[in-house]
Amino acid sequence: MCHLSVVVPVKHPRNMEAFILGNTDLFKNTFLIVVDSGGGEPLSKIAKTYVRQDLKFWEARKLGYAHVETPYLLNLDSDVIVPYGYITDALNLLETKADAVSIFYEDIVHCQGALEFGASVWKTEVLRRLYDFSIDVVSDGKIVKVGSQAYSTLNNGWCECTYMFRKLKLVGGRLETLPFRAKHLR
Repeated sequence: MCHLSVVVPVKHPRNMEAFILGNTDLFKNTFLIVVDSGGGEPLSKIAKTYVRQDLKFWEARKLGYAHVETPYLLNLDSDVIVPYGYITDALNLLETKADAVSIFYEDIVHCQGALEFGASVWKTEVLRRLYDFSIDVVSDGKIVKVGSQAYSTLNNGWCECTYMFRKLKLVGGRLETLPFRAKHLR
């Protein structure tokens, strides 16, 4: 998996010890890039690139993407455990027919059934080209606009997941999903 980077933005993580323990094999076989806005110090020992800077999560992602030198990248939120087998299958899809691959959490109800951006694997050049998420870009009162489409912000605020996957679709990109479930730490 040396052609995969893992970008982890960290800000006051729920359980850093469980996050590291649950993703140990993944971190051993990839290039780990951490942008730490607080609480991610334990990752500094295992990261290929470690940046300590207080940023909003979308700014941290963008900074992490700037350090990626591999053809594929995994967005990994610091409260997610990646299931065994997901990365191998996702990379196979990316090499043949997809631009991005994502999965659900074990508890789908948590995020109202949306595929997860914080557990998605992308072709690096596609994500770099498309990623412009920020609250300022997507918010217009209580409606969020993506291209000519408008969506409700629901009760929990706007979802980066839906925004980015919709944006991928608008440019003709292909999103695939797999039958794995990521563990969301609480």
